Amino acid sequence: MSPKTKYKINGLKKSQNICTAGVYILDQKIRAVFSCIDDFFENDSTENLHNLRISIRRFRYILEIFYDCVDEKLYNKVLNHCKKMQDLVGEGRDLDVLAPNIKNITKDYRMIIPQIFFSKIEDERVEIRRKIKLELIKFKSSKNVNKFIRSD
Repeated sequence: MSPKTKYKINGLKKSQNICTAGVYILDQKIRAVFSCIDDFFENDSTENLHNLRISIRRFRYILEIFYDCVDEKLYNKVLNHCKKMQDLVGEGRDLDVLAPNIKNITKDYRMIIPQIFFSKIEDERVEIRRKIKLELIKFKSSKNVNKFIRSD
């Protein structure tokens, strides 16, 4: 019996060819993205956004590894959707860390930044989260994205 590890992929066997293995790996990664999406909708915290960003990135990079195993049209559509999501979630992450970083710098240099500046960052943070949520709904309901879910 093999030891249970954090990164074990159920259904993956040593005797499988690379494309067959890719089906299981992509399935696991897209399910991880969907789980992070659910978490983000439940609580759109900075941490959940960060976890979502990581899961989308991991799925995208695994998708790129298995390029030769996926229909080219499907690959391109899903890859472009992933890139769009990465950009949007990355923008949200940048806004999450911007205000705290500026506050730390202002303390270090004893600078005073008007509160309106931080209010503007917060307004943009709220707006980007709204956009992220709309795109996440499209991503999760995409027929192309859902083709990576195995249906055994």
